Amino acid sequence: MFLNASVAHDINFILTDVLDETAMIEHHADGVDCFVIGAEAYSRQFYENLRQGSAVIRYGVGYNAVAVDVCLERNIKVGYTPGTLTDSVAEYTFALVMALNRHIAPLHSAMKQGIWNGMTGLELKGKTIAVLGFGQIGREVARIAKYGFGMRVHAFDVLMSVDSDLYDFYSNDFAAVVKDADIVTIHMASVPETKNFISAERIAQCKEGAQFINTSRGDLVDETSLYNVLKSKKISSAAIDVFVNEPYVPSGGADFRELDNVLLTPHCGSNTKEASNRMAEMVVQNIIAYRAGERMILIPELRK
Repeated sequence: MFLNASVAHDINFILTDVLDETAMIEHHADGVDCFVIGAEAYSRQFYENLRQGSAVIRYGVGYNAVAVDVCLERNIKVGYTPGTLTDSVAEYTFALVMALNRHIAPLHSAMKQGIWNGMTGLELKGKTIAVLGFGQIGREVARIAKYGFGMRVHAFDVLMSVDSDLYDFYSNDFAAVVKDADIVTIHMASVPETKNFISAERIAQCKEGAQFINTSRGDLVDETSLYNVLKSKKISSAAIDVFVNEPYVPSGGADFRELDNVLLTPHCGSNTKEASNRMAEMVVQNIIAYRAGERMILIPELRK
């Protein structure tokens, strides 16, 4: 996609290693004013070294790792690619749900070791899933749950003006949403107000033996509290694709890799060819708009 854009729109893409801020600033000194970044966290100094009016474009949806306050101060435009990951993340969420409930990972591992030993799983039909965050991805997860698997959907969001046929119960009362849920899946935005939203107190409000899924952002979860309830089996199992530290490094001695009731994957819920193409197309749109001085697809904090 980027190669095609180079030819069609005369865009020169210069590649550097991820997080190689020195190389990026050197290119900046040579006249590069537009940077395409992934989910990795660059230092505040990197943003402070950018010229006013430069552009940073997230190849993705989340921008919690971007120093937005610095960008606001220095009139640095921050573009992103909203709506491009909805299907891929929603589908992956259910891949994890299915893997947990049908024990796919341990069965596969056993077969590779020559062990023929079935494990009894659970059907999803009739079960209750709590969808935390009812934005685009949350709604698509609800759609798959309700109309694909015949599940009962409880939706949680701070906004109470949603009219939809995708849920059976909707509330901004967390306890009311999760108390009867067999599965709790999080699809909230990562902002300062939602850091450690899944706390020990909120986990205690979940149904005994519930399952937990996170394909959103790691900092939404107090990892130590989640580790403790998984170890005690208050939460029966979890599938986690996102972490506070990425690549994964345990927080505070709470190492999910030690637990046999946890399925871990390396932040790849949005990683499909189709989503990558959609993101690349929107990145190119942003680059073209920036070069022409036209309206970019900016993060909400920078829209005027």
